[in-house]
Amino acid sequence: MQPTTAPDTTPRLAARCRYLRVTLGDRPGGNLLNVCKHIIRDGRECVGPFLDEWETTCGFWEGKPAGEH
Repeated sequence: MQPTTAPDTTPRLAARCRYLRVTLGDRPGGNLLNVCKHIIRDGRECVGPFLDEWETTCGFWEGKPAGEH
């Protein structure tokens, strides 16, 4: 018999993704850009959403390691 593990209950918030990098836009007075650094999406804009309590549907999402916020 294999031990059972509790399902991961961490909310899949885009702001807590290990691949998210926030940077400045290239235009003067530009806004912040949310860029994905996953090997598949490298450099493209993150799919988000960046709304409170709304989870992302991105299939590449992984939570940041503890202590990395």
